[in-house]
Amino acid sequence: MKTELKFDKVKEEKVKFLEQNRKIVLATSLNNRVTARTVAYASEGLTIIFFTLTNLKKLAQIKANAKVALCINNVSIEGLAEIVGSPQEEESKRLMEIYKKKFPVVSKWWFTRTPELLVFVKVKPTLIVSWVEKDNAPFLEYLDLQNERAYLTIPWENQE
Repeated sequence: MKTELKFDKVKEEKVKFLEQNRKIVLATSLNNRVTARTVAYASEGLTIIFFTLTNLKKLAQIKANAKVALCINNVSIEGLAEIVGSPQEEESKRLMEIYKKKFPVVSKWWFTRTPELLVFVKVKPTLIVSWVEKDNAPFLEYLDLQNERAYLTIPWENQE
């Protein structure tokens, strides 16, 4: 059973949720090997922004497979990652400003010491699934961004 929700309302709730948090678990995969790690992130709407070093496994995995998953506080996010580029590139400069607002001290340390080793990544969510409680009962809340739909399901029913 699906209970339809107001898409824009649920979307705005998720935007606020992302703005209020600072770290998220990022899962990536390559050659049937999945790895997960915590990353510090900033957000622009529902887009998740983080940077990484060019020599790390997550970047190689994202290059090979842009499908990623993220998780924070019972909120699971599926999305597509896009490698934007180094802090010297125009789009990366814009993302760096967003990131600096959330992490001024961390940004200063990284961006002044190792800019040549950094690359920005954006994740555009396609599906966000959250455990929520309504009327003292558990539900799964879906925000399907590809189909612009939001709905609730009962967790013990067969899920998509």
